[in-house]
Amino acid sequence: MQDLIGRIAEVTGVDQATAETGLSIILSLIRSHGEPEKVEALFAMLPGAGALATRRSGARGGGLLGRLGGGLMGGPLVAVSQLQAAGFSMAQIRSLGSEVLDYAREKAGDRLVREAAGSIPGLSGYL
Repeated sequence: MQDLIGRIAEVTGVDQATAETGLSIILSLIRSHGEPEKVEALFAMLPGAGALATRRSGARGGGLLGRLGGGLMGGPLVAVSQLQAAGFSMAQIRSLGSEVLDYAREKAGDRLVREAAGSIPGLSGYL
């Protein structure tokens, strides 16, 4: 995941730690709202993704409160709020999302990325 974190830092202009936080938020969103079988197949192609997603679930905004918010407002909206709280602008969030999707397609192929991300309500329009 370090190569992806570097790419995110470069395209968004944030430091490595902020890029890692942003990536963990995105991966946590995918894991918590995607179809489990498809998400696990995707994460198997992205070494380190599962650990980074799981680490985020213990961060502020995760746990029961984060799941309740995700159920009420929708996972993508919660993720955007978390990304903004981490210091990302909307333009940087778009760049972050694009970079993560591009990387996932490079490693896992377009079909698996579409299946996993497409199972998350609100994300299909970005694929």
